[in-house]
Amino acid sequence: MKEFAYIRWIQKQLKTSPEVNIPSGDDCAGIKIGRNKTALITTDVIVEGIDFRLGAGGATAFQVGYKALAVSISDIAAMGGVPGLSGRDSLSSRETKRSGADKLYAVATVTLRKELSGKFAKELFRGMKTIAHKFNIPLIGGDVSSTKGPICISTTVIGIAGTKGTLKRSGAKENDAIMVTGKLGGSILGKHLNFIPRLAEARTLNTYYRINSMIDLSDGLLADLNHILKPSGEGAILWENNIPISNDAYKLSRKDKKSPLSHALTDGEDFELLFTLPMREAYKITRDTPLKIPVSFIGIICKGKGINLLTGQGQIKKLIPKGYEHFA
Repeated sequence: MKEFAYIRWIQKQLKTSPEVNIPSGDDCAGIKIGRNKTALITTDVIVEGIDFRLGAGGATAFQVGYKALAVSISDIAAMGGVPGLSGRDSLSSRETKRSGADKLYAVATVTLRKELSGKFAKELFRGMKTIAHKFNIPLIGGDVSSTKGPICISTTVIGIAGTKGTLKRSGAKENDAIMVTGKLGGSILGKHLNFIPRLAEARTLNTYYRINSMIDLSDGLLADLNHILKPSGEGAILWENNIPISNDAYKLSRKDKKSPLSHALTDGEDFELLFTLPMREAYKITRDTPLKIPVSFIGIICKGKGINLLTGQGQIKKLIPKGYEHFA
């Protein structure tokens, strides 16, 4: 059984209750708390040999810890969760009190091999602590265990939806613009260990613009766009010339002969934001340039099913929503 088929099977077995206003199937689950607030809960696991490799040319203990928590923070961002940012990006005390930004917490479970050194274990925690401190997220507990197999680290982050509500995958509408932050592809060359979760960017977009749907890019552009299209009941056209391709995608292409565009479309773990919004809102973002990172207008939501690509030569090409999939 493939990953997404297994997930769909699990979802059919789950029972929800009235207080669960965002059930399984999004980047976070949501639970009503109080009168007008939603608690966002996400959990992730990274596994040695799948999500990172140790040894020469691989990840350091610090990077493993950093990534373990960063992937969960990225899920909170994709839902429009309120970050507890530090420094110049921090919320004011008034915003914090009003929005519940002080309610962003994390716990972690670490499973290590006995032969690994104490220095390794401490560096791994230092990586977690560094990303937690960057976004002012208290690490409040967890568990530690041992294994004879690969290292496994699980993190859970609990946050609060922003004052404008949550951003879901299922809200894309016909004629929405499709936009993405950053540049895509080739993350295996380093970005997947050092990315910065787009919490501040998601907060800006959710606060000042009307966003209809959003997801973070963990499985690849095509796979994650498909995660938006299916629950939204829509199709999409992407513009080849507008896809933002990273330098690492070009570097990887020279090694494996796979095109840079293919890397940008299907490589996982970019952890950028993919979102849809009304056309007029997309033009505002293009005009305002509100973020400190690039934002690209890469296509349009349309009627029908599936994803098509308008090539640089003006041809329409059907795309298969391939990306990373466990058990494949």
